[in-house]
Amino acid sequence: MKIYTLITIILTLTLISCKKKDISFKLKGSITALNTGNSIQDVSVKVYVYNIGSTIEKLKGSTKTDASGNYELDIERSKFEKLIIKIEKHNYFEESKTYSFDELSTEKDNTTNHTLSPKSYTKFILKNTLPNSQDDELKIFKVSGKTDCEECCDNGNKFYYGIIDETVLCANDGGTYMKFYWWLNGNEKSGVDSVYNTPFETIEYTINY
Repeated sequence: MKIYTLITIILTLTLISCKKKDISFKLKGSITALNTGNSIQDVSVKVYVYNIGSTIEKLKGSTKTDASGNYELDIERSKFEKLIIKIEKHNYFEESKTYSFDELSTEKDNTTNHTLSPKSYTKFILKNTLPNSQDDELKIFKVSGKTDCEECCDNGNKFYYGIIDETVLCANDGGTYMKFYWWLNGNEKSGVDSVYNTPFETIEYTINY
């Protein structure tokens, strides 16, 4: 009788253990810097879900990367439409990864690795010093550089008119170049150049015309 009772207890504990494992999603991965490939410590990893029929995101869990840039997080299994992992660290551009419910597994680890790009900026200093320049038209054509952030400047043409003394700030991935052309319509003044954006720094570029 005692042996039967012991076996029953062991089986019950085993079933409970399996059940706990099956009702959670294990998310894990590593985070490295885009410009160096080195691991990044203390990166904030937050997991949000959108419940079925809802447009409001709900925080389900959060953690930070360890000294090796690794993270691991268990998320209780529930029915939702999508899950979003948001990766954030000061002076880096935010990254995210979206999963649908069906893409996640409770039987094996859900591994997703991320790269974060350090923030850098080009500050264009525009100075129109010519007399009778009210009708001047300066055109800057940005050829390359980051475009998918709130602080970014679109690639393509940008026009500035009249007497100008202002600055234009454009974000870029640290460790990359930003290339551009500029010219004054109806005038021989023009230029083509590129700026190397040092990570975590703001590089100034003055256009006098």
